[in-house]
Amino acid sequence: MPVKDRYHDAVKHAFIKDGWTINDEQFSLTVDQRNLWIDLQVSKAEPSIVILVEVKELAEVDSAIEALANALGKIDLYRLALANASLSLPLYLAVSKESYAGILSEKIGQLAIESAQIPLIVFDPEQEEILKWIP
Repeated sequence: MPVKDRYHDAVKHAFIKDGWTINDEQFSLTVDQRNLWIDLQVSKAEPSIVILVEVKELAEVDSAIEALANALGKIDLYRLALANASLSLPLYLAVSKESYAGILSEKIGQLAIESAQIPLIVFDPEQEEILKWIP
């Protein structure tokens, strides 16, 4: 299993505070002999919803562009693996409020997210709260 992202636990706690159940940490997908790991599978009973969440920090990194490119690549690979497994679970990218106000508020970040049609969850890592859902 891969190492947890920096804010993995903060996002997990934010979902729990918001009434979600953590079904799986490091949700596993296998394509042939290659394993992929999505950070969280969470669910809510009312209404019945199950989603997958990939946590990525795009601020406080050496290169926000490299971090964004890495996140986009992972989301693409996960979507391919989900389709290969015939799973139609929605996949969200969870980013800190700093990431959202940083690279994702810039033109390149907006173009990337819009083009790839990636739904976002913006969270506050200190308060461990979900601030915004962007479909």
